[in-house]
Amino acid sequence: MSEAVTSATTPPSPKGVPAATATPSQQARRERMLTAAIALASRGGYDEVQMREVAEQAGVALGTLYRYFPSKVHLLASALARHLSGLRDAVLPQPAGSEDPATRVLAMMNRMVDELGRDRLVAEALIQAMTLASATVGTEIDDVDEAMIGLIGVAAFGPDHIVDDRDKLITNIIGKVFLSDLRYWLGDRMTLDGVRASLADTVTVVLAGQRALSS
Repeated sequence: MSEAVTSATTPPSPKGVPAATATPSQQARRERMLTAAIALASRGGYDEVQMREVAEQAGVALGTLYRYFPSKVHLLASALARHLSGLRDAVLPQPAGSEDPATRVLAMMNRMVDELGRDRLVAEALIQAMTLASATVGTEIDDVDEAMIGLIGVAAFGPDHIVDDRDKLITNIIGKVFLSDLRYWLGDRMTLDGVRASLADTVTVVLAGQRALSS
């Protein structure tokens, strides 16, 4: 069944169930739905993720899925935020070492490129959701932004770093370039090596500029 028909038969609520306030059982249900969405995306990208099939694979009622995620865009944006949070958890135990912040941030970003490059169809679904997201997907996009800010802050300044406006500025610039480059990659207008090279230039310039502003 198409997304349009499904949405018409089950009107989405204006807000989903936030992960931050979910009970353990709600969190487990939420994880099943996100996992099902990624599994479907791996089969055929964004178009393959149909809400009815996500509900079936997750073992929940369609209305329950819509209570958590009012649309497919909400669902996939949340999946991206979960992915970024998992990546941050993997980075946290690693010591900052003696390398400069730009080197550490670039290493983390390249790890993200590697993760996305493993399954192009999943990457396409996640990036498409971010591209289509509107103001109604604010909470989920905020989750993505927060995960990215934390990820870059940890990579640059260590696990004890407290996020500040500088981190938000850095992440905003790097994130916009990264998203744009990923779209070029998905459109076969840039290779993954090209994405990495662009990231290297962006991270170097942005962090050098940030140090200059701080001084």
